[in-house]
Amino acid sequence: MDLKTANRLQQLRKENGYSQDALAEKLGLSRQAISKWERGESSPDTDNLIALAELYHMTLDQLLGGEPSLLTPPQPSPRQAAAVAQPAEQPKTKEKRHALHGKLGKSLFKFPFPAVVAIVYVALGLTVGWHPTWLVFLLIPIYYHFAGACMTKSQKAFMMAQPIPEVIVTVFLVLGVCAKLSPGLGAVPNHSGVLLAGGRVCEEAQEKIR
Repeated sequence: MDLKTANRLQQLRKENGYSQDALAEKLGLSRQAISKWERGESSPDTDNLIALAELYHMTLDQLLGGEPSLLTPPQPSPRQAAAVAQPAEQPKTKEKRHALHGKLGKSLFKFPFPAVVAIVYVALGLTVGWHPTWLVFLLIPIYYHFAGACMTKSQKAFMMAQPIPEVIVTVFLVLGVCAKLSPGLGAVPNHSGVLLAGGRVCEEAQEKIR
């Protein structure tokens, strides 16, 4: 390498504020290699020339004898531009909301509630009578409606999903049965007794037809 290029390498190193040790560390070389370049005893290979050009923010032509880097605005290398570029904004993902009472709801769905109701119905039917023990089956839709409400994801949805209609119908029918079976409640107006009485009339009509 000619002395002019060697002097230019030394000048550029000093302009950019690097010592021989610091520049050698940047390039992954020894200080002796940098010293030989600046004395003209050896020449940097192509990879080192490209690394120097990127480090000094200039082209290879400018590095090897063109205009000084101070006369032209420094142009960042593609590697440096990629490092400085801000990462692209990641699309926002919707936060997954969990069920309000998920564990309770799953436990209720796993429990064999219909089988328990059937056993209770048979036990009461054999001891008390089959009518009106069939009312226990109305507990099944209430049970599963409440289990489904536990799987909702907000307090408002949980309240709206409560088995209120089923509870009202069940209470309505139970009061009707109690009014029919208890003479003291006969004066209490209830339409469930009418429904139950209508069911009895239908059964008696079917027996007469047979």
